[in-house]
Amino acid sequence: MFKNNYLRYFALCLMLCASDAQAQQKVTRLVIFAAGGPTEFIARTLAAKLGPLLGGIVVVDTRPGANGAVAAHSVVNAPADGSTLLFASSGSLTITPTLQKDLSYDTDRDLTPVSRVTINASAVAISAALPANNIKEFVAYVRAQKEPVGFGSAGIGNLTHLWLEQFNAATKLDILHVPYKGIAPSLQDIFGGRLAGAIADFPAFVPHIKSGRLKVLGMVGAQRNAAVPDIPTLHELGFPGVDALSWYSVLAHAKTPPDVLARVNDAIAKALADAEIKEKYLAMGSVASPSSPAEMTKLIQSERSRFAKIIADRKITVD
Repeated sequence: MFKNNYLRYFALCLMLCASDAQAQQKVTRLVIFAAGGPTEFIARTLAAKLGPLLGGIVVVDTRPGANGAVAAHSVVNAPADGSTLLFASSGSLTITPTLQKDLSYDTDRDLTPVSRVTINASAVAISAALPANNIKEFVAYVRAQKEPVGFGSAGIGNLTHLWLEQFNAATKLDILHVPYKGIAPSLQDIFGGRLAGAIADFPAFVPHIKSGRLKVLGMVGAQRNAAVPDIPTLHELGFPGVDALSWYSVLAHAKTPPDVLARVNDAIAKALADAEIKEKYLAMGSVASPSSPAEMTKLIQSERSRFAKIIADRKITVD
């Protein structure tokens, strides 16, 4: 009896010690801008690898809304100690600040880049029901139509919208922009014959390409993506200019100590060098692509300048 009670007491002590150790473990929040799909998968895969490298655990906190502005706001208002990080899309850093004049924060003043995470494969896809089988046939098809041909996007000011503007300029077409709250609803209208197609990150199209409901006309970017190396870019096919890449990155509060930023950057680089994480990302149509903070800053500023011109030229507003 004494032995059994002792064993129970010993087991209880172990449980309490383990619970206490877990409670004292360093927790880092990785705030993401969208739930589900490739975004959450990439963030959670990164978080699982980052935890041990940062000496604790990294939890993913989903804060969707306003093209990433809600997530960014929560990081700007968190302590500047590296315990809260922002997982951001390219559009939320290069398009949102130009379009949304009433942001509660200043992206450049209040946030600082830590590292890029991935570069995502993105493509132009159209309904398999259309007679066109390549980009040149599609351009001819659109020009022959008496009624406007529509493409869906994930919303006004979203990167998918700006890609369409680039596509129109490259092909000299005037495809009608039809905004949705995400790409998924637009796909249903493509399948229903109400839209011709869309431009979006490749993973959104994969199951429908396999099922034969969509055709890919070409990839976004000046160079082929390693995730889908067999598919040529629009640039290769004679339509340059649709080359604003989709990428994800990690940022922190601008007042975060430099040594903390360096430690997080190093941890991200080590996590993304892992063969397992590379394979998982490639399977989702993304390529692990860490960077220095300076490289990220230069990329954000360059892309923002280019999109600001498109927004001004095409008179795009979120009103």
